[in-house]
Amino acid sequence: MKTEMSMTFFGVRGSYPVPGRTTHRYGGNTSSLLFEIGSQAVLFDAGTGILQAGRYLHQRYPEGGRIHLFLSHLHIDHIQGLPFFMPLYNPRLEIVVHCLESSGSNSQQAIEALFLPPYSPITLKGIKAKLTFRPLAMAHAKNFVAIEPGVVVSYVKHDSHPRLGVIIYQLAHDGRRVVYATDVESPDGFEAAICRFIHGADILIHDAQYLDADYINAGNSKKGYGHSTVSMAVRNARQCAIKKLFLFHFNPEYGDQQLEDMLLQARLKFKNTYLAQELKKIKIRR
Repeated sequence: MKTEMSMTFFGVRGSYPVPGRTTHRYGGNTSSLLFEIGSQAVLFDAGTGILQAGRYLHQRYPEGGRIHLFLSHLHIDHIQGLPFFMPLYNPRLEIVVHCLESSGSNSQQAIEALFLPPYSPITLKGIKAKLTFRPLAMAHAKNFVAIEPGVVVSYVKHDSHPRLGVIIYQLAHDGRRVVYATDVESPDGFEAAICRFIHGADILIHDAQYLDADYINAGNSKKGYGHSTVSMAVRNARQCAIKKLFLFHFNPEYGDQQLEDMLLQARLKFKNTYLAQELKKIKIRR
């Protein structure tokens, strides 16, 4: 019998949070996604959506345990929720943070700075959970982290996002594979190595920050910002033989109606396309 596997979007926006009437249907928090595989919790990114995830996990793990957090990169919209992540203040929990150690930067120091003056009065002493940092090595052709028997997170680097690039993750368990690819501008499609890495995945969660017209707008082009359009997401899904595509990391200036327009545009070329929606729990089956 297969272990139940699910994902829940807790934050789906890019750049900055936008709560309000025009975003209530799909959500206004910045990026955070939770996977549950049996009793194991795996988070991707720590935008403001991680606050909601934290309240949920605080109830789920009252007696302790281990939570893994994988960061795609350290731009503020992907880490700004961390000081308010409730499990960090539970002494019975361990939080394991996985992130890329880039040349010329120290990821652990950058993250710890969020808890220090002048940004915060918490200080590192205020963190009661066991906080562990595990830098991601990029030395091998196939890079992965085995979380527990049968649960593996693999990763590759995508270099288009300013200035240090991002990590694309693939979570695999019991024959099911889900890819998390945010902030991955790819006007010519994913390069061959990334296509091989994600080919045939059950689900691709893909940055779709812009409608095509906004991306190429002559007066205010978004080219080079490091973010994808809906067409880029669809092309990558088709090229890599993905089974289901979830559009994600939406432009904070787009309301719910514009996201639904984006979905209609995507489904013309890739029928199995969906919008990431906050608090929606999705069971992953084959």
